[in-house]
Amino acid sequence: MSTTDDDVPGRTRRVRRLGARISEARRLRGLVVDPDLQAVEMERQGRRTLAGLWFFLALGLVFTTEGVQRFLAGDATPADPLWWAAWAVEPMFAGLLIVLLNFEAVILAHGVEPGHPWWQRLKHVLLASTLAMNVLPQLAPLVTGDWDAFNLGSLAVHAIIPVIVYGLAEVIPVIQARRREVIHQAYAYAAEVEHQEQPDASTPGAAPAPEPVPVAEAPPTPAPPPAPVAAPAPAEESPTSDSGLGGAKLPAPTVQALRDAHHRATSQGREFTTADVRQVARLPEPLAARIAADLTGRVPA
Repeated sequence: MSTTDDDVPGRTRRVRRLGARISEARRLRGLVVDPDLQAVEMERQGRRTLAGLWFFLALGLVFTTEGVQRFLAGDATPADPLWWAAWAVEPMFAGLLIVLLNFEAVILAHGVEPGHPWWQRLKHVLLASTLAMNVLPQLAPLVTGDWDAFNLGSLAVHAIIPVIVYGLAEVIPVIQARRREVIHQAYAYAAEVEHQEQPDASTPGAAPAPEPVPVAEAPPTPAPPPAPVAAPAPAEESPTSDSGLGGAKLPAPTVQALRDAHHRATSQGREFTTADVRQVARLPEPLAARIAADLTGRVPA
């Protein structure tokens, strides 16, 4: 006679339901922490965030464009070409700023700074121009003494919105750069896991495959056999070679970030440790220890 779950003491319906949920949670745990899934989720969430920021940035540019056009056109009418040309000034300023910041996002994702004083100066000039052309018309009644035409709320809005637009334009490249950095780290971790599961002869510390030793043919007359020729030892790969650190093929941004962290630790007079490596990239403990040893020139434990 077979025994069912209902016949087991304490095996109630609630216990079975909770057990099923525990089994499901254990299976989900391995999927949620999967680096490839994390990279895909980061890409999806990043696109959603950037779409929202670009939408509100466009709304702010519409507002600032109107303020700039009114400042430049003055008393001109649509019959005057200046009235129409004034509409193109703010989109030109905003377009230049967006192009600069998009390129800055690309190079920041690879760990490269613009490194030129005019890079920041140009962005500040664009912001100051938009801000001035939006604020000065609001301050004109104060200069002429027309206090009834002065509106403090309008002045505040025309001053705040250009600053917000500039702030959004600065934040969007940072979000793009950080998103690429997270995705690169997730893929690097996945590649390292696969590399550990399938080690090859190129991995430092792995025993190299024995090479066949050539054997000389026997001479026609009896003679002592020649001494076997020892196979040359494989040249060890430099731990700081361009192929990666610690034997892992890491993306160039991650390698550069690790070298920068090592430089900072050295300049501070402290030892570069495994914890410093794991702060830069989420890597397994053994790999992080090898990378720290490679960068500091120690023999890994």
